[in-house]
Amino acid sequence: MFSSLHEFVARLEHLNELHQVTAPVSTERELAAITRRISAYPQGGPALLFRQPAGYPFPVATNLFGSRRRIRLALGLDRLEDLTDDLRRLLQPATIGGLPDLEVALANQPLLRNCRPVTIPTAPCRDESGTGADLLQFPFLQNWPDDGTGGGTGRYITMGQVFTSLPDGSHPNCGIYRCQIHDAHTLAIRWRSDSGAARHHQAFLAQGQRMPVAIVLGGPPALTLAAAWPLPDGLEELSFACWLRQAPLPVVNCPHGPLSVPAEADLVIEGFAEPDRPLTEGPFGNHTGRYAPAGPAARITVTRITRRAQPILPATVVGPPPQEDCWMMQGWERLLAAFLPRLIPGVREICLPIAWVFRHSAIIALEDPTAVSVRETVHALWRLPWFARARLLVLVDAAIAPRNLHQVAWRVVNETDWLDDLILDEPGGRLAIDATRRTLDEGLTDPVTEALINHRWKEYQLP
Repeated sequence: MFSSLHEFVARLEHLNELHQVTAPVSTERELAAITRRISAYPQGGPALLFRQPAGYPFPVATNLFGSRRRIRLALGLDRLEDLTDDLRRLLQPATIGGLPDLEVALANQPLLRNCRPVTIPTAPCRDESGTGADLLQFPFLQNWPDDGTGGGTGRYITMGQVFTSLPDGSHPNCGIYRCQIHDAHTLAIRWRSDSGAARHHQAFLAQGQRMPVAIVLGGPPALTLAAAWPLPDGLEELSFACWLRQAPLPVVNCPHGPLSVPAEADLVIEGFAEPDRPLTEGPFGNHTGRYAPAGPAARITVTRITRRAQPILPATVVGPPPQEDCWMMQGWERLLAAFLPRLIPGVREICLPIAWVFRHSAIIALEDPTAVSVRETVHALWRLPWFARARLLVLVDAAIAPRNLHQVAWRVVNETDWLDDLILDEPGGRLAIDATRRTLDEGLTDPVTEALINHRWKEYQLP
């Protein structure tokens, strides 16, 4: 399993999954525009390594996780479905009646509890110190024309793993949040109100203290993915990355607070979230095809930057799908496929369609559904944090593969009774469709003829 971004990039190059751009490319919109075009290729296009971001000495990698195959490679899996199977086996002995039970089961699972990072005294991420902790010396991108026009610059750290903890160092969290560069020593981070980082910041604010923050670029690909996924509270990202890697993850301590960061990181930015004077972050062009409006964000004062001797700086570009972030969530889909059947009886499988994924929308396959059980399932899903803002849920019978979007669409249009099968939550702006009926195909199925055709198929000399 890969211990660093450098190992992953070398493997992608060996497998012809990487294209290197040697021509100078501007970090102001040009690099992002190239990445967006490549990301829209069938099956995601190749990963990109820009050797000459104009004006900077450090290469930039994009679209690293922009295909199902590269997600699988990053996790060391033959099939992404193996992730579901492995997690199901871990949860098998546990009694789970709801999300709190799942979180306790994950926190107490021996194999997960024993997957802990290992602290070491020195590390590649400390090889060099950036002059004056200056953010402007690195090739961070501006992706869209109006990014950051509310204040500061239009440049963002988009693949930064943000490390925080409670004031006593407990409950460490690592999440990916967009970080807007305001000036050489200042960042604005707008973490979601329900995120671990936001809860940590509130605890520091209650004590009137500045919160230590570390922002990491690069390191083990498994940790980057774990940080991107909305894991249940029972899973700490560093420990979960160790389990994904099936190997310990070396870390080094941060001198400015009770934080540890991966030893093999390419860049480590350390500083403090200040308790006063928030900054404006945004606007920011995102997956909706519109700009997320500017708003208040935590003000981060950067105090130190360290890096590898020859770092590669990863970045991601978001926009209307398909883009890299959609493929990254394919791994999260496989985790949900293990969690949901333990949380909601009758759930068999799930699909997060690429075009829906960042609207929390999904297709859910149910075992032996009834009109009553479908509605119970929908409301149970809406109570979970992962679907609380889902704009659309489509429920199908387990006999239907939810990933077969053609068949799902056919059933929605042909078998849905628009008077009885729509489940609408007007206050929440949420809709679910009960497409579980199985009438037309059952009425048209001719098993005798089907068996005859199967027996004689080679005679027809058809492919």
